[in-house]
Amino acid sequence: MRPMLATPTATPGMPPSGPGWLHEIKWDGVRALAETRSGRLVLYNRTEGQITAAYPEVVAGAEGLPDGLLIDGELIALDSAGLPSFQAIAHRMHVRNPARAARQAVERPVTFVAFDLLRAGGDDLTRLPLEERRRRLSALDLDRPRWQVSEQHDDGEALAVFTREAGLEGVMSKRAGSVYVPGARSTDWVKTPHRTELVGVIGGWVPETGDENRLGSVWIGHPADEATFEVDPVLYPLGRVGSGLSHAEKDTLLEVLRTTERPTVPFDPAPVGPEARRTRWVEPMLCVQVRYLNVSPSGALRQPVMLRLRPEVSPVEAADASLA
Repeated sequence: MRPMLATPTATPGMPPSGPGWLHEIKWDGVRALAETRSGRLVLYNRTEGQITAAYPEVVAGAEGLPDGLLIDGELIALDSAGLPSFQAIAHRMHVRNPARAARQAVERPVTFVAFDLLRAGGDDLTRLPLEERRRRLSALDLDRPRWQVSEQHDDGEALAVFTREAGLEGVMSKRAGSVYVPGARSTDWVKTPHRTELVGVIGGWVPETGDENRLGSVWIGHPADEATFEVDPVLYPLGRVGSGLSHAEKDTLLEVLRTTERPTVPFDPAPVGPEARRTRWVEPMLCVQVRYLNVSPSGALRQPVMLRLRPEVSPVEAADASLA
């Protein structure tokens, strides 16, 4: 089963209000479904791939849960500031070696935050209203190591203020009477992030200062003209982003970028300044998802962070690509 997805709030920064809405913290982690069967826990990512081996501490915490459960939630890890962070968990997403996973479970443990119950005793609960699914979720014994249940609140505006001041990702709002529609993006679930995300196209890379063989940052943009991009691939610049990816991820990305280098600038207007002069320009082929605070008057992203590469997105689709 694929998880249900949310739509962005109609008013940036403001969750929906009024009776019938339940609000909870929007966790900055990895979406997962947890299933109990044959006395063990199996974890799935949002595309139905098994990721159980990567999180042994979550599996251990589920010992004793009854078979026949399917729980929707988020795997979260804390950064150095004690806040949930996708970057803090990203290095664990693809770990499959048991010894390495066990070490990382001690060094930076992950918690499964449960927020919906889709199956219990083998019975499908997805057609029940959310408030009933939540009641049944709360009745489970989930007060255990590396597990917790996401709290719900009636006042979305107050929660938005709290989460913004606390440095959390945002607010998730759900209609109390809504059913669960697997794999669908529904207006019954609304997300209010405090930072904005987009998918940009990489048009150049800048070496690390002092090491020409390491990637320091990339220039990103959007197609200047989608209708002509296939024959005239020009990008409107959105600025430069360097943080977010691990050293290993940057090394892998650099291997790809080196194979697509070109002598001319693919941006219009062309970036200027010392970093632009050090840039190795590339064919605008590869997309990356970026989170940022806001946009400067010049159109550059402020405080951008690379979240993940998006190789499945074509450059002409970047501006409208799904972010979930």
